[in-house]
Amino acid sequence: MEENVGFILGSPQRERVLRVLSSKGKMTTERIAKVEHIPLQAIKRIVKEMEERGIIKDEGGAWNLTEMGQEVDKEIKKRT
Repeated sequence: MEENVGFILGSPQRERVLRVLSSKGKMTTERIAKVEHIPLQAIKRIVKEMEERGIIKDEGGAWNLTEMGQEVDKEIKKRT
């Protein structure tokens, strides 16, 4: 898990994606881009990287945190 915490904290945009999914729940790629004011292409890259690490998963076209993602979020909240 520590590696995933470092991965998220290594990018303010990844941290924003994690936090918005944690606070608002499932969201589409397009919605994340709109809410966070991050270009769609950047969000597409970020969610792919986060999915590959098991932090988020696609649930019927919307992204949601996995159990690992929830644990990473809790750990980051403790540190900040």
